[in-house]
Amino acid sequence: MGEAAARHDDGRQPEADAPGTDMAAFLGLEATADPALWRLPVTEDICGGRGALYGGCGLAAVVETAERASGRPLTWAACQFVEGATTPDVIEVHFEVLTAGRRVTQGRVTGRVGGRVVLAALVALGTREFPARGQWGPVPPSLPPPHACTTRRMNEQRRGGLRLRIDERAASGDPDGVVRASDGRSFLWASLPDGVPASASALAVLGDAVSTGVAATFEDDLRARSIDNSIRVVRPQACEAVLLDVQVDGAADGLAHGTVRVWTPDGQLLAVTSQSGLVGPR
Repeated sequence: MGEAAARHDDGRQPEADAPGTDMAAFLGLEATADPALWRLPVTEDICGGRGALYGGCGLAAVVETAERASGRPLTWAACQFVEGATTPDVIEVHFEVLTAGRRVTQGRVTGRVGGRVVLAALVALGTREFPARGQWGPVPPSLPPPHACTTRRMNEQRRGGLRLRIDERAASGDPDGVVRASDGRSFLWASLPDGVPASASALAVLGDAVSTGVAATFEDDLRARSIDNSIRVVRPQACEAVLLDVQVDGAADGLAHGTVRVWTPDGQLLAVTSQSGLVGPR
């Protein structure tokens, strides 16, 4: 892959060589002569059930591009999906620095297909060492470990290429693998082919689960097509699988809004993702 810009001494760094799935390879990102410009061929491997780019993969491409161009780890990103991208589109993903301080870089990432904008994101990158740490808010209930949970059941015609590459286990739901929600909250385990690396881009892919929560809350044949995806990174850790704690916060007028808290198996909060989506049949 291309050389990143000089790294900054600001604590956590992008862990490209950490154990787990290589996310640039997983997405199919291609370097160019410009370290701030990457190419993302839209293939079935990163598409959902209708052959369009999976929102979490779009956000992950934003994360990878920004981290590799800036040399700093991502802490926050919010991505708007302006238009759809389908096979065989090739998205040119470009990172632009808006301001670069001693500890934090703020920037913009734009994805274009033939000059047409398909995604636009704002990002913040960089951390610093500070002794105060903690996590608060709702924690998951006691749940069976991944190996004791049934593989998530989906209609195979609606699974899409990406879902074939992710191991999803229903931690809350029916014994046959259908995910169910209580008060809009549902749980599932998720992992990538070689485990979950300590990277924000991996959490962006796996944390794109509000649509799953919508189906679990209302009915299995509904989905929420992403208008936006965002991620706030607490502290990535490599692990075999992550627990997705999905909360549908509200739905009205054809839109659903939700958050996903991403946990390690031993209860460490890795990230919080959120989405708004258009609700409709799959």
